[in-house]
Amino acid sequence: MMSRLHAKIAIVGGGIFGVTAAIKLAQKNLSVDLFERNGDILQEASGINQYRLHRGHHYPRSKDTVSSIMKAEPAFRKEYSEAVIDNVEHYYCIAKKKSLITAQEYLDFCREHDLKVEAADCGIVDKNSVDLCVKVKESLINIARLREICLERLRKNGVGLLFNTEATEDKLKDYDFVVVATYANQNSLFKNNTGAQADYQYELCEKPVVKLPPIFNKKSVVILDGPFMCIDPLGDTGHFVLGNVVHAIHQTNIGKYPLIDNQFKSMLNKGIIRNPAVTNFPKFIESGVGFFPELKKAEHVGSMFTVRTVLPHQDKTDARPTIVSSMDHRTITIFSGKIANCVSAADEVAGMILAKLGR
Repeated sequence: MMSRLHAKIAIVGGGIFGVTAAIKLAQKNLSVDLFERNGDILQEASGINQYRLHRGHHYPRSKDTVSSIMKAEPAFRKEYSEAVIDNVEHYYCIAKKKSLITAQEYLDFCREHDLKVEAADCGIVDKNSVDLCVKVKESLINIARLREICLERLRKNGVGLLFNTEATEDKLKDYDFVVVATYANQNSLFKNNTGAQADYQYELCEKPVVKLPPIFNKKSVVILDGPFMCIDPLGDTGHFVLGNVVHAIHQTNIGKYPLIDNQFKSMLNKGIIRNPAVTNFPKFIESGVGFFPELKKAEHVGSMFTVRTVLPHQDKTDARPTIVSSMDHRTITIFSGKIANCVSAADEVAGMILAKLGR
């Protein structure tokens, strides 16, 4: 094996963006250490979401987000193909009431971006509640398998894994480059440099995990576009994850750091919490049965809690950009809420560092 280049690189954050950047840089024969404050990778927002590998259908109000996802998704699929689930039927529906776009506007949006759709009956949505139901070609992510693949590649490529380790300026001072990919904690390393900090919108989210009747098996359904919900299979567990634009969010704030009520701290980023002390599960069901009548038979397995982070004041477009920035001569930040973009972001980071190294 070729000797490592002299440059030492610290990756801060063991989510999918930090992990993928660490792997890509190590494959370029660079010396890489990964700092992760938890005891494993993909423990926070990367491991607690709807596990959907987007292709653009979800963002009819943000052309930039659609374009970014469409360019990035093939690279993710190639890099992590073993973690991609392709045996699930995917549907998008436009709600009859309170939708921010019409059925025709959605079809026009799909046509404009060459997103293939097929009118269909998914068999679990009340037809009287929607103006449109289309089947699309999308995929899910098996997060357990993705974690296994990432750990294997990190170790194979010689990345130093510093678990249960909070990155500090003192610990990072001897590194030539620092890549910050900490999502909800993006400002934590810039406490002494407020000019490098940015405001974000933090949303403490609940993801209920449920057992559903067989009619839901191998089906993923999203109701667009407004205060509605979605249902997605949870890997190969036989369970499902519920999403809801309104009821998933327990608290929100705009600022430099998320504000978390004490009642949630013991449940945050701890996987599935059985019988959580605080839950909006009844509200998920109450609002959801209008679209999914059989949802009334859902059995609550437990809920996952995490902090979703987005740019503030994006309600009009619901934009989800991926931003890779050079903060100074040695610090690069990655910010994104779309898992599919992790490979393209890592390639961009690698290109920036190699350019600084004259390679």
